[in-house]
Amino acid sequence: MFRYLKNLRDKKATKIEDIHKFNLPPVPKFSSKPKYKEWCSDTKTDHVFITLQEGECPSERISSKNSVFACNGIIIDYDAQTPDEVIEAGINTAGKKYVKPQYYHKTFSGGLRTIYPFKEKVLCSAEVYPNFIKGLCRALGVERLFAGVDKSSYEASQVFHLYSELIEVGEPLDPSFYKPILFKSLEKAPPKSSDTSIPLADVEEGIKQKYQNYNWPSFEVGSRGDLFFVEPYKDSEGCMVVEDGIVCFSTRAPQGFMTWKDLLGDEFIREYEKKKYAVLNEEFWYNGKSYYYLDEGHPVTISDKLLLLELKHKGFTSDVKPNKTMSEIDSAFRSIAKHNRVHEVAPCIWNKERVVRHSSNKILNSSNLVPMQPSDVRDPSKCEWSMNFIEQLFCSGTDHFFHWWKRIYESVLTQQKAQGQCLIIVGPSGRGKTLLSNKFVGDSCGGFADASDYIAGNTTFNKELAYKAIWTVDDTVSAASDQDQRRATEINKRITANPKIEVNEKYQNAVTVPWTGRIIITTNDDANSISVIPSLDSSNEEKIIALRVRDDATKSFPENEDLEEKIQQELPYLLREILEMKLPARLKGSSRYGVKGFIDPFIKDAAYDNSSRSTIAELIDWFCKEHRNLMTHANDIWTGTTTELQQNIIRLNDGKHLGISHNISILKRGLHSLSEVSNLNDKVRPVKSIGSGGGTVWVISLDKKYDLSEIDE
Repeated sequence: MFRYLKNLRDKKATKIEDIHKFNLPPVPKFSSKPKYKEWCSDTKTDHVFITLQEGECPSERISSKNSVFACNGIIIDYDAQTPDEVIEAGINTAGKKYVKPQYYHKTFSGGLRTIYPFKEKVLCSAEVYPNFIKGLCRALGVERLFAGVDKSSYEASQVFHLYSELIEVGEPLDPSFYKPILFKSLEKAPPKSSDTSIPLADVEEGIKQKYQNYNWPSFEVGSRGDLFFVEPYKDSEGCMVVEDGIVCFSTRAPQGFMTWKDLLGDEFIREYEKKKYAVLNEEFWYNGKSYYYLDEGHPVTISDKLLLLELKHKGFTSDVKPNKTMSEIDSAFRSIAKHNRVHEVAPCIWNKERVVRHSSNKILNSSNLVPMQPSDVRDPSKCEWSMNFIEQLFCSGTDHFFHWWKRIYESVLTQQKAQGQCLIIVGPSGRGKTLLSNKFVGDSCGGFADASDYIAGNTTFNKELAYKAIWTVDDTVSAASDQDQRRATEINKRITANPKIEVNEKYQNAVTVPWTGRIIITTNDDANSISVIPSLDSSNEEKIIALRVRDDATKSFPENEDLEEKIQQELPYLLREILEMKLPARLKGSSRYGVKGFIDPFIKDAAYDNSSRSTIAELIDWFCKEHRNLMTHANDIWTGTTTELQQNIIRLNDGKHLGISHNISILKRGLHSLSEVSNLNDKVRPVKSIGSGGGTVWVISLDKKYDLSEIDE
């Protein structure tokens, strides 16, 4: 149990086989304590300086390079002079309240040393030793028995000069006394490793795979059992589980504290750490303001407090590991903020990636769009009602609709961006316009969003719209003014023509995301309802498919619940039929839109009559009639600038402005608009513009056949 050094500078620790048979050399006489200390430190001194602790190399003195490995007991030094009668009283007290030391002896200064050897050596690493010794000394009552305890006695590297013969007064400490103290000290302050923390369930699984002799009934903090990693694998309390490893007590163990790396190997730790931190890349993000995590596959904000709990659940600890500057929790927060930094959070429905790079931005993709899957097999009989409903619905352009639908459905299904036209459906109420828009097209593409307020200009916030590929505008919205229609027209142009949209959310920065969805406008065929239709000019014609619902289209539908169930049952089969359709050459449009634009003639005329162009058309009609009345020769055209036209209107109206003639900019814009529509509609009076030296010269037909009164007749 005992080892000794020859002097305080000696580095060799020699084992004493039997302290009772050990012959203590005589000690020289010293005139003073300094002389005594000088002798103790002299490399030539050959005496006995004892310890009950062993280093990792037992034959060498414990030092910073040779950490404590095993504990054989404890020696307590008392600096105060202790008379024999005080020693006797203290020993008696120890026998009644505590445990007697096995030995004691007197020191050079008249002090006392008490010695408590163990019956059995226990392994005790440097991480475990301090707390164990403190707990042991409290249990022995060493500070209560005698005065002047030298706290350096608690240090594992301390050695004590055996100045006088040992006096035996007790027995070695029984394991039943000191092992529970060891176990308890480990529970309060277990040793730590610098390796990543691993949940014990994962550790146990690794141990089961590597060690065939492992058969512990439980594996949790505080569990004790056999040394399954050291032959003969038997020792009921040979080791104990702590968070970062196994503390070993048996001398058969290679070391006092076996980390998970020691037991399972470097590769196991590296792979686990890789998987552990991979979770951060897959589930958590930071945009400079808030943290995000996946909730059922959908990114949502998470508070710092909840994120902390999530990280703990995933095995990250809040303790600072040895040789580390921050805890695993702090490191995880830093890693998320540094490596999983995104600029914005927005839906990118045409991208499967969780983080989408668009322009110079990293966007956390919050899309949760799930399109309806088509049937695996074709069976037209299982979608007969749905197919018949659509085929009888429109006056013309049914093929345009099917292939328009196919293009957007394929786009959503494959997450491949493909632009397409705005779809306008005009017709009597109660014929299934909204049903087609919402339940057929909308449901097939993962749902729809009501964009009425956004298209009407009542709001600029559209984040919720960006989650859907189908935007609907119902027939409850109408354009209150020419400005409203121009706004709707511009929004439609911008959305239809551009493969991206700007997403706006309250209190957040706007973010641009890829988006190639569709707008569906459903409206009744009265003048007020049709006012919502975007302007059908040449710049917009390619971007629109406008279909008219037949007056005699079915009005007979099953009850709502039955109808929805029927559509849900038939829709997968209908989608399969649509996917199998081949685009005829006559319907093939530009590469941008795939399908040709189409505007039903009725809708074209109705939209024109309700547009701002009708205002300019009426003014020009009045001008032509009045001008013809004053003409003295048969000229069938009028030619002049916008200013000249304005002045002519004022002259013909007794020196007063008429209608929009007071604003030359509006008048000029109206003439350009009329010029466009006259190229598309042969009922509209021809108006042409000719560039002339930086200005515009207008050529207006005066032919009576274009008079509005003549057309009405």
